[in-house]
Amino acid sequence: MNHHTLGVLEFDKVVSMLVERTSFPPGRERASHVAPTVDLDWIRSELSRVNEARSILDAGENLPLGGARDVREAVLRSTASGAMLGCAELADVAKTLAIVGAVRSFLMARRENLPLLGGLAGRLTPLDAVRDEILAAIDEMTLEVRDGASRELTRLRRAIGRVRAKLDEKLREILETQFAAGTVQEAAIHIRNGRRVLPVKRSTRSKIRGIVHDQSASGATLFVEPLATVPLNNELSELAAAEREEVERILRHLTALVRSNAGALRESVEALGELDFVWAKARLSKDGRAVAPHLNREGRIVIRNGRHPVLEAVVAAAGNAIVPLNLALSDGARTLVISGPNAGGKTVALKTVGLLTLMAQSGLHVPADPDTEIAVFDEIYADIGDEQSIEQNLSTFSSHLSVLAEILADADERSLVLVDEMGAGTDPDEGASLAIAILEELTDRRVPTIASTHLGTVKSHVANYEGMVNGSMAFDPETLEPTFRFVPGIPGASRALSIAEALGLPGAVVRRARELRDADSEAVDRLLADLAERERRLEATLRMAEAEHERAGLLARDYEERLRGVRDERRRIRAGALAEARDILERARSLVEKTVQELKARDAARGAIKEARRRLDTSRAEVARELEAETRRPGRDDGEPPDRLERGMTVRVASLGREGELLDLPDDRGRVRIRVRQATVEVDVSDLRRARGKIEGQDEHRVALPFSVTADENWVPELHLRGMTTDEVGEAIERFVSAAIVRGVSRLTIVHGKGTGALRAKTHEVLSGLPSVKSFRLGQLGEGDTGVTIVELG
Repeated sequence: MNHHTLGVLEFDKVVSMLVERTSFPPGRERASHVAPTVDLDWIRSELSRVNEARSILDAGENLPLGGARDVREAVLRSTASGAMLGCAELADVAKTLAIVGAVRSFLMARRENLPLLGGLAGRLTPLDAVRDEILAAIDEMTLEVRDGASRELTRLRRAIGRVRAKLDEKLREILETQFAAGTVQEAAIHIRNGRRVLPVKRSTRSKIRGIVHDQSASGATLFVEPLATVPLNNELSELAAAEREEVERILRHLTALVRSNAGALRESVEALGELDFVWAKARLSKDGRAVAPHLNREGRIVIRNGRHPVLEAVVAAAGNAIVPLNLALSDGARTLVISGPNAGGKTVALKTVGLLTLMAQSGLHVPADPDTEIAVFDEIYADIGDEQSIEQNLSTFSSHLSVLAEILADADERSLVLVDEMGAGTDPDEGASLAIAILEELTDRRVPTIASTHLGTVKSHVANYEGMVNGSMAFDPETLEPTFRFVPGIPGASRALSIAEALGLPGAVVRRARELRDADSEAVDRLLADLAERERRLEATLRMAEAEHERAGLLARDYEERLRGVRDERRRIRAGALAEARDILERARSLVEKTVQELKARDAARGAIKEARRRLDTSRAEVARELEAETRRPGRDDGEPPDRLERGMTVRVASLGREGELLDLPDDRGRVRIRVRQATVEVDVSDLRRARGKIEGQDEHRVALPFSVTADENWVPELHLRGMTTDEVGEAIERFVSAAIVRGVSRLTIVHGKGTGALRAKTHEVLSGLPSVKSFRLGQLGEGDTGVTIVELG
């Protein structure tokens, strides 16, 4: 990918965001060199690896990389002839090997969920024996060789301790005597040239026999080794030299261990770096709410709620939210021309498309919705921004032409072209003609192209050229501010005069500018503004409809849940009642048996006794059957489906536990209408059961309930009573209020009309007796006046 495009689209800022999320130098190196590729198989594999790492982060886990060190240089030094690594370097090797082991165990434990990243476990070699030997010899806290690193070192350090104690004891004896005599400067033992000495005053030097090793800066103090301590100092020096030789031998041995495992160590460090790199991508994905897009090689771009990652980070830091981009470029339209007001988001839209494409081709997730689709391009050409070249003595327009000339020379259908402000920077007529010619050439060559323009001639030409399509960035006509929302299919007006007026340009100047405008241009702008406003209202209506649909679904699910609860409770109560009946019958049977015994004793008729027993057994069997049926009963009411369906027949609605008249046969959705008492309900045919008896209380009036028994219909919180008798009003209102409570609606409207006032009076009488009604009042002006009653539920 050419460097000009990477710079224009600010890909380096995404790279910086990625580098910030690494935790290990080798991973940081990889992140700093991330770049787009055209290898579709590699891109898909890399996005899948990021998916795996993202799944770990989403589960609240993380790769145990903390504490790893970049030991590649130390490993390389170990391979040199006569090399000896220091304690700090060897400790870093041991720490890194511990991390290698932890990471390998982490991957192996999750290899079923990490099939791609789990493959890196084979490149991780913990070298436990090497790590343990280093840690046995090197203290990680002090970064020194341990006393027990070897038997010889143990012996030498113990000997050094004994000799040092004897020497210090001898020096303290001399020091006490000389300090009392005023010979020494202070009561302290010093070390010079590795030997223990006393600070003697120059003026009393002759009073102490010994060797002078140093003097103070002023020359007033001499550091003297008394002759009496020379043998002990000599012995201590010899032991110290032997100790240094033993420490060096141990370090060379450990260095040889590193050298003999240099290959495995380098490979492990490289694998840790690769894992850190992938995890950084996953962190960037999680932080940016990004996804792996669908990929294609056909030049198809479908961005759903895409966000410019750099801009989003800046906007989020200010406590605001970015307006997402929804844009499509498909086979039917290879060229998209975006128009609209200045500072309306056209340039950001171009950069978002380009940057998301570069990210995807670099194996990075893109901040967008999961159904986003990105094309893989061999090259991306971007001509965006003011690029005046002082070095080449080129104006802004000339610089643009230079880039466009390169695009026309090299771009093909495997390229993506992004051009900002087509035709700007020169005479509008000539600029428009040049822009149209370039767009036609790119479209005819099937080069995927997205461009922006303010030129009306270009917008008009796009609308009539096959393979080109207009689009615009929305503008709020009330606030005179851009909304940064992309609108497909409709070109946008520049709104320069409206914006100028809003920004305080003198009214007379703006009016004169309007007078000078071509009448046709003014009419076109008005038409575009009208189209944009219609589209905005349609979008708002659609959003409201979607919100209402979602709310209706939630209410329906809540209703179904409550209905299931009611059914369960009914079954529980019924089963309890039947169990209680069985107990009563058992007690009754005992009583009868006792009575029979008494009757036998009194020579009662055998036939009467036998008949009493038979009746009791029959009642007991019926209760047992009821209880068993209730225990086996599923969610529906008991009973069998009807053998056939005919209009006018009596059926039972299982979900209501009521019987009614079948008004019509099932429609193509399997729905039927049933008249239940004075109401008509619509249910699924599977909800029907054979009738148990006659329907009571049928009449010729049908009341269409304002809600459906099923959960898949929209419900309106408004009940119409006109046409009903006062006898019908009570049940209709009770059902209406019950349906509202089930759906969680707290405000209702009941339409009863004005008329004689009888329906209104009956309505208020019924509402006054319902405990769920918090308050009610007649409607106000604009609500239906006295013809409606507004009800508040509590």
